[in-house]
Amino acid sequence: MHLSTSQAAAQLGVSARQVRRSAASGRIVATKLGTSHAFSPRQVPALERTAHRGRDWTDAVQRAALDLLATGKTTELSSSERSRLKHRICASDVGTLAGQILNGRVSLRRAASNYAKESLRSSMLLTSELGLSSGGGLSVLIAKDASSAAKRAHLGLDDSGDIAVVEGEDVHRGVLEVLALYTYGDAREYAAAARWISAAQERI
Repeated sequence: MHLSTSQAAAQLGVSARQVRRSAASGRIVATKLGTSHAFSPRQVPALERTAHRGRDWTDAVQRAALDLLATGKTTELSSSERSRLKHRICASDVGTLAGQILNGRVSLRRAASNYAKESLRSSMLLTSELGLSSGGGLSVLIAKDASSAAKRAHLGLDDSGDIAVVEGEDVHRGVLEVLALYTYGDAREYAAAARWISAAQERI
């Protein structure tokens, strides 16, 4: 069941105007019904979890942040920029990191069959590390060309779907999977992902 603009605003604790602005900017996916919007129950918590202030990070900063969270080092930025980014990552809350890094990289999809969804779940690298079971919940597909990978896997766009398709490099797979679970996962996935990201911030 989708939420109206006023229902989404009440859940988020913001004005209806702010929700409409978020929909117009692509921060939250909305279904247009005439002049009104409808928001899926998976999109509204995702917006709440990843709310952040300031300018969106550039592609280079996103890649550098992923490098740092995945490996502790990066060649994407100059040494002074790298130092500032390390400080920013360590000082940021998990939601800000997820919102900045996943911005423009993820879409929700739904599989044509349970078999297709299970094959995606079995490929997740961090399920056991996060202490999550392999059944149910959110599945995540990471691919350099996310749109083509989703088509090959017969995944249709669905703003309340249970598969997050994320554009990214294989070296960043684990971090991107965890960020997607934090943003779109159920309460257990969200909590486990938050702990993992916090630990990764401390290692930088």
